[in-house]
Amino acid sequence: MSSEFKIYNATELWQIETSLPSIPTFSQNLDKVLGSDGIQLGSLTELLGLPGSGKTQLCLQLCASVQIPKALGGLSSEALYIDTNTNFTLSRFKEILFSSLAKCQRIMDSSIPIREEDALKKFHYVKAIGLEKFCAFLYQLPNFIRNKPNVKLIVIDSIAFPFKDGISMKQRTGLLFRLMADLQKLTLKNQIAVVLTNEMTTRIGLSTGAIVGSLGDTWSHRCNMRVLLSAPEPLENIRLAAILKSNIVAEDVGKFQITHEGIRDVQ
Repeated sequence: MSSEFKIYNATELWQIETSLPSIPTFSQNLDKVLGSDGIQLGSLTELLGLPGSGKTQLCLQLCASVQIPKALGGLSSEALYIDTNTNFTLSRFKEILFSSLAKCQRIMDSSIPIREEDALKKFHYVKAIGLEKFCAFLYQLPNFIRNKPNVKLIVIDSIAFPFKDGISMKQRTGLLFRLMADLQKLTLKNQIAVVLTNEMTTRIGLSTGAIVGSLGDTWSHRCNMRVLLSAPEPLENIRLAAILKSNIVAEDVGKFQITHEGIRDVQ
């Protein structure tokens, strides 16, 4: 009976890992901190942060960045945005998308006009409010990807919101882990990057409280990378990104800026 296991040596693993492209953030500093020139395909990345820290803005930028032309080393691909908390605003996405594509045109020194309709068709949006709708769509996700094989980014904003009410912690943990295991298999098989946003909550200790990510300690091991976003200088739109966990880089902190054009390096 033939074995079902594929055994790799270290060289083969290195070739596989380094061959996977990444989705840039349009901030070289942030890409450097992430360790792979952005968000690598085949990975699950969690963005943690308080409201206003830039989680949704970074997700919108990645949805635009995935469309970067192959002539510039991009993927020329599509994105799926799963909105569980009504955070998405089309006008803001269009602003980031067209600013990003215009920058690509300037770099290529191209006068070929960008058709807004074509660019917007590469972005797919699903509103999945409530646990039932969220789970129902994730179960349909393999069929969606089969019909849309050029989708290389899936955003879930946010992963915690569907699990807020009406479910025990034990039920939540079991269901969440089954869903994420299936999602991880899908992303590895199809080389898709998944970015999840998560909220912060207060954990009450013996003498004091601490601000931590939602969904508990066990969940924190589920993703390949955890990035904590903060806004120490919100009036200047400057944000910090701290790597809390990664299987490719050491813990690090980088600065980036949110402008009307999207994510950029601090000037």
